[in-house]
This record gives sequence, structure tokens and C-alpha cells, in this order.
Amino acid sequence: MTRSKSIIGIVMIILSVAALITWEKWGKDRFLYEEILVLEKNVEKGTVISEEMLSSKRTDSTEKDCLTVDDSKALVGREAAFFLHKGVPLFEEYFQTGELSADGEEGRYILSIPEDWLNSFPASIERGNRAFFFHGGKFVTSAMVAAVGGEPVSLEIIVTDEQASVLSGIAGRGEPMTVIYY
Repeated sequence: MTRSKSIIGIVMIILSVAALITWEKWGKDRFLYEEILVLEKNVEKGTVISEEMLSSKRTDSTEKDCLTVDDSKALVGREAAFFLHKGVPLFEEYFQTGELSADGEEGRYILSIPEDWLNSFPASIERGNRAFFFHGGKFVTSAMVAAVGGEPVSLEIIVTDEQASVLSGIAGRGEPMTVIYY
């Protein structure tokens, strides 16, 4: 009887050590850690996210709404809503839809507006403002401002094909427009 108790004790010790090794090598990663999305480098507000900017990190994060590797395709093409540090867990709230970026699949393009197309435009206009275009005292269209400044372009806006056609038609006749913003 003593000998069988000794064998049972040794088997229990061996099974305990095997279970511990299995937990440390395989179980902990599988059950406690999650693969989340992080940025490779710091990202400024307004930066359009590309696939090269993203990487994954295994973490025991207790955050429930972290973006996972499965969310990476939906994140590409969106803009950072504010400055984001590299290596931190990412959340949906950190990004805004690409209203300020062109997307050919959705029919949005960047139109560069040279200074000679404009009668005037406010010097305080900036990226993210909505520009309203007027011609002959009448409203023509409105569009989001993607960039301001540069030579010879004074303004870059996000437009549809229809808006681009209307604005370039007016400019093609040599008639300048006035821009205000909100």
C-alpha cells in the first residue's frame, strides 16, 4: 500500500509539473493575452492611417473595446482624430471617418484650387473647415478643406465629380469665385 501511494504521489507531481509547463508555454498566451492593434510610430492629428503604420501587440489588456487585428482593414484610410502615441492600444474613438481624405471608391477626390480661381478667401481658413463657394452672389457648392497654402495652390478641397465639374466650369470661363467657411 505504501508503494502504491508513493507511485501515485510521483505521478501527481509529474502531472502537476507538466500542467504548469503547458500553462506557461501555451495556455497563458491563449487565454490571458489578446492580439491588439498599435501604431508603429507617433501619429499627428489628421494623419490618414495606412497599413504600414499598424502593427500588432500581444497584451493582457483589460480594455474591452481595443481594436484587434481583425479591425485593421476598417481602420486603413481613416484619420487620426488627435495625436496618437506609438505602441498604445487603439480605440474606435481615436479615429474619424475619412471625410477629409479622398477615396475614389466612394467618389471623393482632392481638387486643388489655385489662387487665380478665387476673388477672395479668408486667411484663417484651415483643414477641416467647410468651404462655401459663391459666384455672382449665388451659392455654388460647399466642400471640406483638406489643405491650405502652398504654391501655386491656395486651397485643396474634397469634392465629388459633380462638384469638381461645376467649380472647374466656372473657373474655365475665367470667372473667379468667393469662399467663406464655417
